[in-house]
Amino acid sequence: MLNKLLCLLIITFSLDAYEFSTESIDVVIPCTNKDKRTLSLCINGIRKYGENINRIIVVSAEKLTEDAEWFDEKNYPFSKKDIALQIFKDEKRAETYLHTPKNRIGWIYQQLLKLYASFLIPGLSSNVLILDSDTVFLNSVNFYNKKTRGGYFNPGTENHGPYFTHARKLIPGFKKIYKNHSGISHHMLFQRPVLEDLFQVVEKTHNREFWKAFCDFINLSNPSPASEYEIYFNFTLARTNQCKIRRLKWANVRFQNLQRFRKQGYHYVSCHAYLG
Repeated sequence: MLNKLLCLLIITFSLDAYEFSTESIDVVIPCTNKDKRTLSLCINGIRKYGENINRIIVVSAEKLTEDAEWFDEKNYPFSKKDIALQIFKDEKRAETYLHTPKNRIGWIYQQLLKLYASFLIPGLSSNVLILDSDTVFLNSVNFYNKKTRGGYFNPGTENHGPYFTHARKLIPGFKKIYKNHSGISHHMLFQRPVLEDLFQVVEKTHNREFWKAFCDFINLSNPSPASEYEIYFNFTLARTNQCKIRRLKWANVRFQNLQRFRKQGYHYVSCHAYLG
């Protein structure tokens, strides 16, 4: 109880004191076969249009491209089965769910792949652009505020209640910072000092590893029960004013010829498989 009260005080007050690095940005792209059709476009787009980009690493179960480095999912300290077991606390129920068509374990898994990448991929920059593999950059974008050294956030418009229900259980004092801004826009600059702070708050509060606490509060009665982007976005903005909101022109689109979006000034588009 005391730990929870202390963490509530910690997250309530802005620190404005992160020691952000000036290192160039490394890009991490989790990917599965489902999004392989957009992967080369994703890699080439961020390489061409992302400012101050260094390494590009694809995280996947098998090597999917020669266009970027590969980091094997097996190097993570958890698997899809581990996540299911942590959620259900029962091996039979976990196995049954894992064999259920269109189950959400893979979707939860990729969120944790993103959150842990900074701590597991050797030699990774302190500044890591997490990029969804169906997202293609089409015009030049800067992800980093040179004055404050903090990242830029491009806001989305989603307002999905279960994301915040989960986050409030995970992080005492968690709240949505901007009523009309979402953290979900298919990419985000994750900075190691923020991640270290986030993990410390969660692990001290719940006295267990971050990924286990994250899974403990998953409610699978909703198909979209948690969001790593909303957690990082709102946690960061509650803790510091070094990171800033700035708007980009973007859209969720069907997979198609993307050059017209580039000509219309779109910074990027996300070609979701569910849109066709």
